[in-house]
Amino acid sequence: MKKAGVAQKRILLLCAESLLAEGLKNILGPLKGMELIGPWAPEAATLERLTQDEPGDAFDLILIADSRGESEAALVGQIMEQHPDLPVARVGLDDNAIRLYTSRALPARRANLIELIRNLPVRQGRRRKESSP
Repeated sequence: MKKAGVAQKRILLLCAESLLAEGLKNILGPLKGMELIGPWAPEAATLERLTQDEPGDAFDLILIADSRGESEAALVGQIMEQHPDLPVARVGLDDNAIRLYTSRALPARRANLIELIRNLPVRQGRRRKESSP
């Protein structure tokens, strides 16, 4: 439900599991400033539908909810490839995490690459390896 004069974030929910979709609709649906669309099935046909609906204009976020994570990971990649300006969030019950995928294009200059690498956080839990000369 839209209210006049209030800018709303349009969120497209992709979810194949009705109970999970209902829970997310109950959590996000009543919040002010958000309009939840869906659930749509997280499958290849959805990509065609996204293209037809011009997601850059139609949605502010795609929210993928799943309990498995296998096929949805491929879908995230396809969405990011076809619609790089559209953020994708994935709520996975298997790892109890929310993952946000966004894309950002920078001019291909050495300074941009160096700044990007320097600004990356050090990954937790990675093993430290001695570098070769």
